[in-house]
Amino acid sequence: MNKKVSVGVLISLLAMVCALTFTITMVLSIGLFDNKMNSTKSREAMYSKISEVDTYVRDNYVGELADQSLMDAMLKGYVSGMGDKYARYYTVEEWNSIESTFNGAVTGIGVAGKADTSGYIRVTKVYDGSPAKEAGIEKNDLIIAVDGQDVLAMGVTKAMALIQGDPGSKIKVDFQRDSVKNSVEIIRKSITVPSVEYQNLDGVGYIRIFEFNNTTASQFDYALNQLKSAGARSLIFDVRDNSGGLTKVTAEILDTLVPEGTILSAEYKSGEQKTLYTSGKSEETLPMTVIVNENTASAAEMFAAVLRDFGKAKLVGTGTYGKGVMQEYKQLSDGSGIDITVAYLVPPSGEKFNETGLKPDYKVTLSTQQQQQAHMLTVETDPQIKKAIEVVSAGNNAQGGANSSSSAPSSEGQEEGQPEGGEGEGGSSAPEGESSDSGEGQEAACGPRSWYAL
Repeated sequence: MNKKVSVGVLISLLAMVCALTFTITMVLSIGLFDNKMNSTKSREAMYSKISEVDTYVRDNYVGELADQSLMDAMLKGYVSGMGDKYARYYTVEEWNSIESTFNGAVTGIGVAGKADTSGYIRVTKVYDGSPAKEAGIEKNDLIIAVDGQDVLAMGVTKAMALIQGDPGSKIKVDFQRDSVKNSVEIIRKSITVPSVEYQNLDGVGYIRIFEFNNTTASQFDYALNQLKSAGARSLIFDVRDNSGGLTKVTAEILDTLVPEGTILSAEYKSGEQKTLYTSGKSEETLPMTVIVNENTASAAEMFAAVLRDFGKAKLVGTGTYGKGVMQEYKQLSDGSGIDITVAYLVPPSGEKFNETGLKPDYKVTLSTQQQQQAHMLTVETDPQIKKAIEVVSAGNNAQGGANSSSSAPSSEGQEEGQPEGGEGEGGSSAPEGESSDSGEGQEAACGPRSWYAL
């Protein structure tokens, strides 16, 4: 027998559901309101304390205050207190320098340098057409003083910053070669630093990528075409000491190398994973190998991971740095800027490498002496390049294809790299590329650098 439910009962049930829904909504809203209020009160307390300190200082400090310097220092402190080891605040001048870096440009004397064990600056490369080359500075020289200030006394970081300056300005550089000290006066110049160099190694195309900036994609494309026209039968990509760069540029280069699929994804604060870049159907079919080391970081690690995950290349060298996070560079209203970590990088395999790095398929290490003198060694004597040639020539890399999307199996190091050798030097430089972005709001993945353009 069918039982009928009265209208009154239905209305009562509906009222109970509405009341329950309202109660739950109110509880959640109150919780969110309390959290927001606590956050607001915390920020108000912080701003109030800053105001209290500022008032006291202005009323009692006997010196002169520079408001812009105070603002810059305060913001640098704020960012430093975030706990994000890759976050930075940039003054207007520093932001302009960052934009130049994204475009592959530097204003200075035209050398690449790194901190030497002696405490001075070791010149690892002198760029063609640079003021340094015209002044007679050579690779492996030690820069010992800048404008009369001893590098050892002021520190390498400060000395490197002092070398850079406005185009047309003069700087005095003291350098040492074979225990002989020299002093030259150099006029600073704006230079576009090559980010790609290439060389034909008897049918093996060798491409060294120093960083991923706005000039890199066009330089890479030129190098690849030149090597293929010269009859290259396989490819070696060297990203040792590459600290990363712009993710968009990295993806643009990878798009020419891998088949259709997802190149790069990012995992954000909310836990949401978003696909950032995908590749088309066209791909490079020549066998490939990637050389990595402990200074291969961020976007450069992503470059190596994508090629391996697509089954396009094996990795040779040592374990990478392990910076698997992405920053967003944002210009502020007054021309200054900030970058903070906004996401984790996720390669096609889904295995994030932040803090762990990538393990090479073929481990080849350099001795301490070889690492210190790496800039003086050539491709013919470099054990890591020699192993890469052996691997790619033996056909150990996947040939590529529309379905070659599986991850290449990892293997433990098979060689400890004891023969004499070290870091390779590229041959020809690719032509300069064109800049495309202003740097505002760009997503980049940059790790600590082991060398600097000066």
